[in-house]
Amino acid sequence: MHISTRRAAAGLLTTALLIAGLPSAATAGSPRGARAPVLVALTQCRTLSETAARLACFDRSVAALEQAEANRTIVIIDQQQVRETRRAVFGIALPETGLLGKAEDLPQIEAVLAGASVDDSGHWRFQLADGARWIQTDDNVIARRPRAKDAVVIKRAALGSFRMSVGGQPAVKVRRLN
Repeated sequence: MHISTRRAAAGLLTTALLIAGLPSAATAGSPRGARAPVLVALTQCRTLSETAARLACFDRSVAALEQAEANRTIVIIDQQQVRETRRAVFGIALPETGLLGKAEDLPQIEAVLAGASVDDSGHWRFQLADGARWIQTDDNVIARRPRAKDAVVIKRAALGSFRMSVGGQPAVKVRRLN
């Protein structure tokens, strides 16, 4: 994987504030579990007893939250987006931020093969339909040539490694390239 891709993915994860489905989430530069000040200000509006003051507080706080989202200092995503992001970064070594849950929470993915080729060292390179690229890291033989639209299952294995089965064949060790 290119370093710039890893940095961009890590940057996105460390600046994300996951509101939906998480009791409290860390934000960039804040202690784990601390809420963003703009969110704290919004929730404190509920404590105001006077209706006009409470409404004015909510209006100010919502405007500040919208501005923070527009500036991308806060990113708000729901649980479905969390699942999609976890699937998209499956196999990429990212720092554990806790924002997407634990890596082992997603033990495998299923995908569709877009294409495969053999490199100069005899290892297979796999391109999945979602754009993810993987390379074989062991010397196991794949009996039948992988074809586009073959079903692919990639599972977490020991010590941070991954095993890929293409078209129901025995799995080979793989590493994500992008």
